[in-house]
Amino acid sequence: MFHRLFFSVPTALIFGFVVFIIGQPVSAADVAEAALRATVRVTADGKSGTGFFVTLPATDEQKPRTVLVTAAHVLEDMPGSKCVLVFRAADNEGGFVRKDTDAIVKEGDKKMWLRHPVADIAVLGVTLPEGVDVQPFLLSQIADSRHVEERLVRVGQDVFVPCFPAQVEANSAGWPLLRKGSLATHPLTPVARTPTMFVDYSHFGGDSGAPLVATVNGEPLVVGLVFAMLRQTDKTTMPFEERTLHTPLGLAIAAQAPLIRQTIEAWEAK
Repeated sequence: MFHRLFFSVPTALIFGFVVFIIGQPVSAADVAEAALRATVRVTADGKSGTGFFVTLPATDEQKPRTVLVTAAHVLEDMPGSKCVLVFRAADNEGGFVRKDTDAIVKEGDKKMWLRHPVADIAVLGVTLPEGVDVQPFLLSQIADSRHVEERLVRVGQDVFVPCFPAQVEANSAGWPLLRKGSLATHPLTPVARTPTMFVDYSHFGGDSGAPLVATVNGEPLVVGLVFAMLRQTDKTTMPFEERTLHTPLGLAIAAQAPLIRQTIEAWEAK
């Protein structure tokens, strides 16, 4: 009787009931804002890249911890023992102000961050300063192999890319620019044989370390990390001159998200 009564309810009412229980679906603008709020510029002595935060769940032995994820070469290129993370903080006028915070990346010759053994991915443990506007991704919001195998991550998928191309910030408060692209590689499985993928968007220096954020099941999901661009190289040789011309193809190269998870798990285990 219960089942007959349930299925006799109009579909529109059922949908309304489900939305009431679960909450309103997350919009693309909400996902875009989540991508921006998790992302910061990583800079030092003229070098610049992009990074994003991930909060790890608490365990019996550990409180929740937060890590900065970026491209490994971003931290490797930092000449000193620290870098600057460009945070934003709300002001009293309804806007935001810049709040630069130092992060230690080396103590002597010891690197404080961990690099993936193969991929251009690094993880650095951080303590978030008080009063900044930041919303790290949850570890569950980093795609794993299951997402790829079940085609929740696939070619043609739209992604947001919060980043700092050519060291450009969106405004004086230091927010990232928000760019869009789509996954251009097929197939993406198995991940072990396809650790990287192409993304149809124009990558510039300063973007490295940016997350690729898709909307999956109504929630933001990090599906990759940008670390390079694809370009065509032409060489011209003349009697008294040689020229090399690099032409960007409007394609970025990104590591698949399961490799991000591997790096985070290795950092936890060290």
